[in-house]
Amino acid sequence: MSDDKSTITSLPRSNTTNMTSLEQWAKHKKVLGIAAILALCLINFLELQSSLEPSATSSSDNNNEGGGERRSLLTPPPQPQSIDANLDALANTVNELEEMVTADLSDRDSGMSSPSRPQLVDNAAVIVDEHNHPLSDHLISINDNPRRSNASLFWHIPKSGGTTAKSLYRCMGKTLTIRLGIDPRFNHHESDELVVFQPWENEDWKTVNVDTTLAGGIVRAGEMGLVTSGKVDDLMIFTMDPNTAVKHLFDEQHKGRMLALFRNPVERVVSKFYYLQHASWEPGYNPSWVDLPLLEYAKLPSEDDNFMVRKLVGKKYWENVDVKDLQAAKELVTNSVVVGIMSEAEESFKRFNVALGMDEKVERNRACMRDFFGDVDESKNSNEHQKVKPDTPEWNLLAEKNKFDMALYAHVERLFEEQHEIIYSYGKTPLADNAPRAEATAVQRDVAVSAPANVQPAKFWWVADRQDPESFKSHLADVGAPFGNRSTETPFFWHVPKAGGTAIQNLYWCMGMTLANEVGGNRRFDVVRHMLVEFQPWKDRGNMAKVINVDVTTHNGIINAKNLGFLAHDNQPKTDFLSTSQFHYATMMLYSVNHKARMFALFRHPVQRAVSKFHYLSKATWEPTYDEHWASMTLEEWAASDWGESNWMVHQLVGKDSKTPVDMEDLEAAKEILRTKFVVGLMDKFDESVSRFNRLLGVDESDPKNQQCIEDFTSTDKAGAGTDAKKKNLSNRNIHEEAEEGSPAWISLTSVNFLDVMLYQFIEHQFEEQRVLFD
Repeated sequence: MSDDKSTITSLPRSNTTNMTSLEQWAKHKKVLGIAAILALCLINFLELQSSLEPSATSSSDNNNEGGGERRSLLTPPPQPQSIDANLDALANTVNELEEMVTADLSDRDSGMSSPSRPQLVDNAAVIVDEHNHPLSDHLISINDNPRRSNASLFWHIPKSGGTTAKSLYRCMGKTLTIRLGIDPRFNHHESDELVVFQPWENEDWKTVNVDTTLAGGIVRAGEMGLVTSGKVDDLMIFTMDPNTAVKHLFDEQHKGRMLALFRNPVERVVSKFYYLQHASWEPGYNPSWVDLPLLEYAKLPSEDDNFMVRKLVGKKYWENVDVKDLQAAKELVTNSVVVGIMSEAEESFKRFNVALGMDEKVERNRACMRDFFGDVDESKNSNEHQKVKPDTPEWNLLAEKNKFDMALYAHVERLFEEQHEIIYSYGKTPLADNAPRAEATAVQRDVAVSAPANVQPAKFWWVADRQDPESFKSHLADVGAPFGNRSTETPFFWHVPKAGGTAIQNLYWCMGMTLANEVGGNRRFDVVRHMLVEFQPWKDRGNMAKVINVDVTTHNGIINAKNLGFLAHDNQPKTDFLSTSQFHYATMMLYSVNHKARMFALFRHPVQRAVSKFHYLSKATWEPTYDEHWASMTLEEWAASDWGESNWMVHQLVGKDSKTPVDMEDLEAAKEILRTKFVVGLMDKFDESVSRFNRLLGVDESDPKNQQCIEDFTSTDKAGAGTDAKKKNLSNRNIHEEAEEGSPAWISLTSVNFLDVMLYQFIEHQFEEQRVLFD
């Protein structure tokens, strides 16, 4: 999880861990039986007492307020029912409620309602606040257009994408209420006044000195006037206790817009079960579950049973939920919640953006959405685990235990379809509060739903409003600026796949440098994760390579590094350079105008690179992108298919996902980025490229150790007159046949990578032009 980890309260283990589900049921049944006996005794006592009271007048005997016949002293009271009879009646009532749930689900699934039984909505409980007002009175109706002044409330259902939501809206620059707001490091946690502050100097999102995750912090935030004071603009409240949050933070004059991302309850519980086996930083961490079969876990009592219904109606984990609670939860969600479902995450967040007034035409917002939901198939805070299939014993048992949540989720799935037209109709009418529409910058985040017709959004992600100090291009150091000021910049090696990037990393590891790449984030290395540290992953093998304990090669890893303050503070381990293919995302998230990226990269002819990648991924079964179909294809067949990349470098440089076409204008933009921001190297001129990189990185080439590394990883030709015949630099190489220039495969690959080929020709020219920087 991110720095604002979700707290999951655990059941007391002293009783539950050593007690079987049968013993638990027996215990609860005994308690219920005793309670029922005491209740019946009290009722009979009160009835007997009331029968002994004398009537005031004869008229009251016949016209009492209750309308029933009052007994005289001479009339013996009716015999009370036996205890067994009352318990049987109680059991029958429970059974009837269960039958009503089953029938309700069956009818809902078939699109019918049964005329032979009462409709649940007529008997539904209404969720109310402390003044007995319906809770929906504190929330904006789903049918109402967004207002700029409305605060939003995001219900973070554990293991349902809530951490992704926090990361996304931090990326967009919202003001969030998360646990970080009361972190003692910022010295605002004891203040009785609201403080809106920027927790990290080089990150332009804000938080407030409150914690709205659970009840205690919510009440404190309400007393401080988080919403009602109107002091916090662009506010997005995250909570795991929606009932308490709606009651204490909002009122009828200060209504909130509520959003929630839902997940199938069985999948959510299974995910949490596996997550808490390893999440040692979580309060609910339980390593004993590692050896516990899922079926046995499913038999245990759990605070997560019917979690969603329970939280919406405000019941504690030890309180039972019933059909009326289910219906009340349905009513609240139907009337007041913009719903998303985790299986449709991108569409869900698009709707959330509309409801929040986050204009995706604004470049920053568009870039964030592309980075989270582009062609990268990964989820933030994900934990890999075995899946449970429907109709298995585990699934059926968990579904039965969570039958009210399952019913609510089925309702939410229907709502998700029904809300489509409603949500997208918001953008067709102006926002309220008489706020004029205007194109917003990344800093001015109080945006309209859509831009005015006469304002054209920027075509490329790096083109930002000139008033925006956080525009993408300003995160990159100019290529002609002096090298070496590590207080204001950190070198960034853009790792173009199959272009010698692994060799570059090995070379500088040999020299003793500390890198940030994918290695430091690998969980097989036993190293702390809550703070930034440098460590030697292969020290036991005699390899002294050093890394930072982050993974900057995936979006999830970059978010984690950002949350740890990577490159944002002086008091952290020195990083000699960062290496990743994530050019756009890493530069946007990890660098800033005050601490820039010093870019350098090694390039290879696009056709040669494509051929190398084809041969490599046709046999590299250990790679996530391995494709077994390629193993049976010839190079010509693969080159003629549409399975390969198309203009990868241009796409990456201009920030377009692989599904979006690029054109000549994109090519010119990519050239400009390389011309002004990159020190370029060529794989077929490896020695000279390394020499330039050494200057950029401040390598002392007279040092004997560095000389040996350079000799080992570059040319064996000491006279410098021969070819670059490497010794070690192609440590990730794969021997394969090459495509001959002019062959059908070469022609096909040139055609699909035409813009990249033209860009490479420009890079070759730039390599010559940049010689003056190093001579």
